[in-house]
Amino acid sequence: MRGLLAVLVLCAGCTCGPGNGHASGGGTAGSGGGSGSGGSGGAGGSGQTVTALDVTPKDKTYDVRGAPETQAYVAMATYANGTRKDVSADVQWSLADPRFGSFSGATFTSAVDLGGTTQVRAVLGTANASTSLTLVLHRTAEDTTAGALPADAGTLFGGPAASNLAPQLVYPNDQVLVPPNLGQLEFHFIPQAATSLYAVTFTSALTDVTVLTRCQKLGVGCVYLPAPEVWSWVANTNRGSTVQVQIKATDDQGTGVGTSAAITLQLSQDDIRGGLYYWTTSNGSAVMRFDFANPMQKTAQKWVGPDKANNNCLGCHALSRDGKKLIAESGGIGDGRLLLLDVEKQTAIVPYASGDKSIFESWGPDGSQFVGVYGDQGATDYNLMLFDGSNTKKVGSIAGTGDASHPANHPDWSADGKSIAYVKVGVKDVCQRFGRGSIQRVTALADGGWSAPEQVVADAAKTNRYYPAIAPTNDFLVYDESSCANSDYEKDCNADTDPTARLFAVQFGGSPVELAKLNAPGIRDGATKALTNSFPKWSPFVFQRTGELGSKLLWVTFSSSRAYGLREPPAGGSENPRGTLLWMAAVDPAKLAAGMDPSFAAFALPFQDLATSNHIAQWTTLVVGDPGIN
Repeated sequence: MRGLLAVLVLCAGCTCGPGNGHASGGGTAGSGGGSGSGGSGGAGGSGQTVTALDVTPKDKTYDVRGAPETQAYVAMATYANGTRKDVSADVQWSLADPRFGSFSGATFTSAVDLGGTTQVRAVLGTANASTSLTLVLHRTAEDTTAGALPADAGTLFGGPAASNLAPQLVYPNDQVLVPPNLGQLEFHFIPQAATSLYAVTFTSALTDVTVLTRCQKLGVGCVYLPAPEVWSWVANTNRGSTVQVQIKATDDQGTGVGTSAAITLQLSQDDIRGGLYYWTTSNGSAVMRFDFANPMQKTAQKWVGPDKANNNCLGCHALSRDGKKLIAESGGIGDGRLLLLDVEKQTAIVPYASGDKSIFESWGPDGSQFVGVYGDQGATDYNLMLFDGSNTKKVGSIAGTGDASHPANHPDWSADGKSIAYVKVGVKDVCQRFGRGSIQRVTALADGGWSAPEQVVADAAKTNRYYPAIAPTNDFLVYDESSCANSDYEKDCNADTDPTARLFAVQFGGSPVELAKLNAPGIRDGATKALTNSFPKWSPFVFQRTGELGSKLLWVTFSSSRAYGLREPPAGGSENPRGTLLWMAAVDPAKLAAGMDPSFAAFALPFQDLATSNHIAQWTTLVVGDPGIN
């Protein structure tokens, strides 16, 4: 595996940095490959042309154990007349990725907190050469959060293997994929009664990290939260790759050592960014927010509450893509009065409830308009309706998208502005609750109008399809599907936090594919399959999954009543006794294009209030205004 990683990073490094261009005058620059052979060009003291440049040591691997490693590199020049000369003091030395260390003359000094592979580059005039360099990070740390450790704690794990002492690692799920800047990723495990000392290991071709710790109690087991330094070692070293996580357990005498089954933790190449605004039932049904781009923010900020809407509760909301405006429906089911807020100033742009009514909304790409729906008491237009984004007044509707029996619902406007996906209601009730929905789409016409509706996913008996969300690549969407036991419309399939809700993806013109890995329960859910996977929303950016150029990764958030490892879901209401938390999962669009499940195992967002239900995590490209660090 180490060799594969070295090849990937080497190839990526060939596209930038010193010594990568074409030579001028003296010949063509060298290939810079791992062999260390260079190109022609340059001149020696004898005036001869340099025909080759060779760097040693070649393809060197360093084991970094908390102190920097050093190495003197040698560059040998070959001249046109066949002579060779040590030109180490004359070449320009550098690393393709300077995070891994630095050069002083020809002497390399490694970083101490990062593993990975890069290139050593040597340049002499127009001649250049390169070779790979790999750092393997070895670290052992002690976490005394749950109590002091024995002085010889590290040696106690050398005892005989004892399977009866093996702990069970129950969170996160195997094959979970997370962004490197997530932080606060908890690991939950259930120990055996006879154990008191634990070693959490993170192992890959580039990583050998062990954390010694006690059991920090959580429910029937223990929780381990990596310190920021430990998470940095693991996450930054393994960007775009994987690491194996295990828990070892023993007692304070090292009598025997039990080892959990391993899980594979995957890390994306790119950090995630963007702002997340979500609705919570705590704090008077407030809208909360979190900025992934702000490394100082650790918990979500209460951003706006009912006081902005004459003390009416705030619920379904939508953010303009630039993060500057928020539209929120208030007052609960069937109300439809709107609050339009200037996000930076936290003030109403127009007086509350001064515009027309809507229940669900989605902004157009430039923030000048939003699309909404209203089919409740007093409704006269059941189509998709377009509203002025400066005053919430209706400016038109899209004909043919709804009628009194089958109103339009759950609109979502694509990032490129060319599509609006929505639900055609099959069995009407209020906007928040309905049955037998199908997924439809209209597309923008050259003259500024909209096409006739086209079906994306058909309706089906005893099935409800709803909450479409168009991906930021604009070529597919995800949606919810829930099942009815006896008819086309029942409480458990009415699109309102349905227990049987699962997420599917469909390319426009293609067939639906279940996001099976995303929908899968965790270990603590046992046989429970009804996990209320609802309200999907996309991060607005397209990220890179691995270091390989062209790899793509998207992030989708949703709410779910599944168990957060050893943390139970918050209490719900009378209809749904298990409350919901916000979860996130990665989606690979290339897999969907191939007809495969594009999803990865999901993880809970760690910054939310875990004592209350949280819903509808709306994204924006940028958080504006007071950062509200807490």
